[in-house]
Amino acid sequence: MAKERVLTGKWQGFFPGDWVRPRSNPGTWMPLIDVAEVFPGNRSVSRQGVYNLYDAPIGVELKIEEAAKAPIVFDGEAEWEKGGLSPGDVWCEDGRYHMFYHAMGQGTCYAVSDDCYNWTRPELGEVEYQGSKKNNIRANHPEGGIFEDPSAPPEERFKAMGAGSGWFDPDTWEKLDKEEAQKRWDAMHYGGLDYKGPKVVLRGWMVGWTSPDRFRDWKQIEEPLAEYSVNGGIVAGYDQESGTYFAYMQPQGFAPEDPRGIGTGVQEVEMVRRANGFCRTKDFRHWPASKLVMHPDAQDDLDISFYAHSYFPYPGRTDLHGMLTPVFHHMTGQMDVQIAFSRDGLIWSRPERRPIVTLGPLGSGEEGMIGASGIVELPDGHWGAQYWGESVLHNVKDEHKDTLFPQRQPRKMGWALWRPHRFCGFQAQSEGQFTIPTIYRRNDELRLNYRCQPGGWVSVELMRMMPSMFHGDVEPLAGFTFAECDRLTGDSLDEVVTWQGNSDISRVGEMVAIRLKMFQAKLFAYQV
Repeated sequence: MAKERVLTGKWQGFFPGDWVRPRSNPGTWMPLIDVAEVFPGNRSVSRQGVYNLYDAPIGVELKIEEAAKAPIVFDGEAEWEKGGLSPGDVWCEDGRYHMFYHAMGQGTCYAVSDDCYNWTRPELGEVEYQGSKKNNIRANHPEGGIFEDPSAPPEERFKAMGAGSGWFDPDTWEKLDKEEAQKRWDAMHYGGLDYKGPKVVLRGWMVGWTSPDRFRDWKQIEEPLAEYSVNGGIVAGYDQESGTYFAYMQPQGFAPEDPRGIGTGVQEVEMVRRANGFCRTKDFRHWPASKLVMHPDAQDDLDISFYAHSYFPYPGRTDLHGMLTPVFHHMTGQMDVQIAFSRDGLIWSRPERRPIVTLGPLGSGEEGMIGASGIVELPDGHWGAQYWGESVLHNVKDEHKDTLFPQRQPRKMGWALWRPHRFCGFQAQSEGQFTIPTIYRRNDELRLNYRCQPGGWVSVELMRMMPSMFHGDVEPLAGFTFAECDRLTGDSLDEVVTWQGNSDISRVGEMVAIRLKMFQAKLFAYQV
């Protein structure tokens, strides 16, 4: 039997149950991206001896918002872009927006804009195209995504990571040209057990670049950052909180150093479909293999893979993270985009298993495949992700595309758009209710980001904190009940909740729990 203890000091816990403990609150918008914002409910015996259900989520579902789309428009046509376009990097500097993007088959280009929708191509004079340097093609540009490193010396302020690879003879490590590699690869597949000829392997490594100003003097680091294969689509950054570099990439058969699991299983070595991995390092020039953090599971269609890792920090927050993941459907050859969220960058969840950036209709030029990059806060108030779309399907060699896709169009580029905090939310098709568990109050008003259908509404009442499992019949705070709430209707990104005209909630104390009832409405975020 445990001995009794004599306790001293302060204790931040609450009894009996974790649901009573107030959660942290940065004081800004709290988006409803996962079940952490929803109390699961309790059965408990009331003071009258009745076994009732309290604060359960009833009639609500977490539902994504499919992106709207808008074109990216350039100042006229450019001959070097007729092969198609693909997104790169977008950033704001000196009051203007800047973009690196890829002209298929030609290289990286540069454009500027005041509104992110209409772009101008400045003449860089760096690369000759059809006898002229009057174009916006860049001469020296890294092949990976770019990030800023505030910890670095000035000459390495900006960094990029990408994939290096080649076809090699596995016995001599002679590099093979494309024709010879294809010949051997075909023979190895079709020759069966009788094939005794020369072989070929695809060997990969990770490449790094540095630059003082993002735009000029990019230098490739001589030695590989890692001696393992990586695909494109690496998204990397510098985490000031931990003083480490991090990257999202595809695990490709190499065991991670940390964290290690228990037993002998190593999923990263055994994976046979593309998925999302995470790794970090204090030394940019040396990267360990990635740890698997998100992969298709039995709730998904069984034919999918995650083809890239379009990570983005959630706007305005340091404790939330998002990822727009291109999902490849092996059975159809198509690709679309799902969204996932994480509260630590390691454990990820998807609100729904369906695309948030969807394929276009037949003839749109984006009916075959679509992919997306990270989020940019646009000057018109939207949150946007650059996307690319294609009319062809995956796994089709170039020589067959015109025959199989007679209406084929060049790859196109546009914006996938959302209103702020509206990636997903809790929705009631008819009447629904749920309770947001105890959270520290940082503001004197409660604000909601919501949308109602015609005739729909949202109503709110407040409690001092989430009742324990034995006190479910605790009454809401007087003056802040459903009966006194002024119902919210319509569509608002930022609406103050009032009770008989009063919005001041300062007297509820340092913490609060929030009960919501809705009818044909969707709640995206709150601020308290």
